[in-house]
Amino acid sequence: MSVTTRDDALEALANLLASSYDWTTGPLRRLKLWTDVSMANRPACFIFEGGFETYSWSQGAIAKRVIEPKVFIYLNAKDPNVNGASLLNEVMDALDAAFALSGDDLLTGRKTLGGLVSHCRIDGKLMKDPGDLDGDAVMIVPVKMILP
Repeated sequence: MSVTTRDDALEALANLLASSYDWTTGPLRRLKLWTDVSMANRPACFIFEGGFETYSWSQGAIAKRVIEPKVFIYLNAKDPNVNGASLLNEVMDALDAAFALSGDDLLTGRKTLGGLVSHCRIDGKLMKDPGDLDGDAVMIVPVKMILP
């Protein structure tokens, strides 16, 4: 596997997210506050690329680079007849399906985004706010990507 640029890997993640759900906005690689995303522009998806990045070395001369973007999802839960938690669950089920292994990835047991990365997976604790109090349903999904 050749060395993949971070931008190529993150664009592949954006493409995976784009095909996972019927977003009104995004996925975009520049985060906005939910207060800056109108209800008419939701469901919205953003990839936040800030935070830590890790290098790990094995016997080889090429480091494995671990980047951990966060996927921010904003939904409209203003309708009192709509359960915001159910909206978040629907999106998370769609993301689970998008990250599921298929094709050549079934052989390796890893989501490789078409061979661009060693691994790409949802990894860690999700933050979910169903918007019960203000109608702003928000979810933050941690993703781990290992680049060769």
